[in-house]
Amino acid sequence: MSGGGINAHWLMHYRVVTLVNQCRRLIRDEFGARLSLTDPDLRESLGAYAERSASGELKRLMARINEEAGEPEHKPETDAAPDTAARPPRRMYRGQPLPEPAPPPAAGPDDGSTSDKTVIYRGRRVR
Repeated sequence: MSGGGINAHWLMHYRVVTLVNQCRRLIRDEFGARLSLTDPDLRESLGAYAERSASGELKRLMARINEEAGEPEHKPETDAAPDTAARPPRRMYRGQPLPEPAPPPAAGPDDGSTSDKTVIYRGRRVR
């Protein structure tokens, strides 16, 4: 399976699924091939059919899929390597990126006194 450089959750967006279904219909009409949404190489298959197609509509839809889903699959790996090393991968929830967690507060000298900390319990200040 060749999905290392692309977003693994590319098919989790409603707009992308709509575009993919339009492409599948055009491919079925032009080539007689039925592509499955569960195929792990679906994106590569769509791209291959779009290149062979005489339909400008199919090529336009494939460009929109690449645009909506993230990076195009044939991006050179030399550009991706420094970016990946510079920052950790984004946390995702249901195909959407989560906001970055707040940085921990700067720790001052630990003298053991915890009386200056505010404690909130069930929305009310306790200490």
